[in-house]
Amino acid sequence: MVFDDACGRKYLALLRQEGVQLRVLVVRQAGRVVFQHSARPFSPELPHPLYSVTKSFTSCAVGLLVEDGLIDIDRPWISWFPEYREFVVDERFLRVSVRNLLTMTLGQDGEPYLVGSDDWVRAVVGKDLAHEPGEAFFYNSLCSHLLALLVRRVSGRDESELLQERLFGPLGCGRWWWEKDSRGNSVGGFGLHLSTPDLARFGQCLLDGGVWEGQRVLPERWVAEATHKQVETRAAYAPEATEDRNGYGYQFWMCAGGGFRAAGLWGQICYVLPKEQLVVAASSSTNGSKSLLDPLYQVLWRTSSDKGASLADAGAYGFDALPVLEGSATAPHAERVLGRHACDENRFGFGSIDLRMVTSADGDRVLRLCLERVGKSHVLVAGHGWWAPTCAGERGMGELFPFATESAQIVERPDDIAHVTYGCYAWMSPSTLALRSVELDSTRRCNVVMRLDGNHVLCELSVTNMLCGTNPTTYYLSF
Repeated sequence: MVFDDACGRKYLALLRQEGVQLRVLVVRQAGRVVFQHSARPFSPELPHPLYSVTKSFTSCAVGLLVEDGLIDIDRPWISWFPEYREFVVDERFLRVSVRNLLTMTLGQDGEPYLVGSDDWVRAVVGKDLAHEPGEAFFYNSLCSHLLALLVRRVSGRDESELLQERLFGPLGCGRWWWEKDSRGNSVGGFGLHLSTPDLARFGQCLLDGGVWEGQRVLPERWVAEATHKQVETRAAYAPEATEDRNGYGYQFWMCAGGGFRAAGLWGQICYVLPKEQLVVAASSSTNGSKSLLDPLYQVLWRTSSDKGASLADAGAYGFDALPVLEGSATAPHAERVLGRHACDENRFGFGSIDLRMVTSADGDRVLRLCLERVGKSHVLVAGHGWWAPTCAGERGMGELFPFATESAQIVERPDDIAHVTYGCYAWMSPSTLALRSVELDSTRRCNVVMRLDGNHVLCELSVTNMLCGTNPTTYYLSF
């Protein structure tokens, strides 16, 4: 089938109909971009967190070194890291091969908890195995990180440096950055931030067997092996998890609709369908690959009899911006929540809530919320019917909800990479005010709901599309 502009708009409509927050989409077919879309405040050139899509890049770094003769994937990983032998608590770990790490068959049945200055390797080798290496699939980001450390050990360079020279440079990738572990190593399982068009270039290179614009970039044999099923995954997932039950390659997933994908948390995806010469790259804030791929399959496999009936009417939606909260700009008793208020006693350390209508630097009327917690101010600026930016340099609301491993990482975003919070608000009823935020270079979405309730205002702060681990995902306050 030919993927044209009509297909693209129908796909966007289906995603919008299902409540999927698609931010940037790039579709390539037969070697060229055939459809591209972004929704304000997001734009195509901005990097976006890839989360576990990173694993597929790590696979390619390993593949390059296999081609160089520096890595034998059937050799035990620990043989390159003898300094960790004394910390191994399960002798079966000594037999864990690079292949086991590539296929997520390490043998553990959970990821170790990481916090502070933890040595990530000691956390892995200090955990018992539940299965023999190679016996059972269990999706584990630490498998990928051990591979990234192996890349550094055998090449003498951090994975990010190796891939800049041998992959990102040849592909012409623009701005990107990579999170580090507590010791300064690129996080091999979820640390890469890259723009969606550059992710689509990666997919095109894979589709073409490792070639980009006539230049050999990745080893042909490695691409073939990595993107084909190496292990079964069906036993690890419930029947309704249709996208995760089709097998796993070397850090790539096989797909229910054919082809393969690199996939990350909250709907980051690079889907390659060789039989249609198709690459679909998407940056999202949603609940996973299935929510993106099911509508795509509906577009790709439509028949002449269901083109109109089964696809949403693309003309019914405006796609230029993300949907905002719908409701009134004010309410009869809005003054009850405006101003600065001391929070009632709470266990979270919040001291005050300050909510005011103000005029932005551009002359727009916006709602400004400031929360004070243990001496730090967290700010959200919100427009009614549009996404208003929070001023540069102010600490966003999202920082109340850090990523699960953030304390065990070095997260230093380059100065030229935008990280801006945008907000919208609406009175959902005469007694309920809602605010919502999104962030550039983050999937995190924060929600604030204030309810006028008798003598008090109840305030609920929550986050979606952020893996917080043991950190709170919701705070309950009152004033």
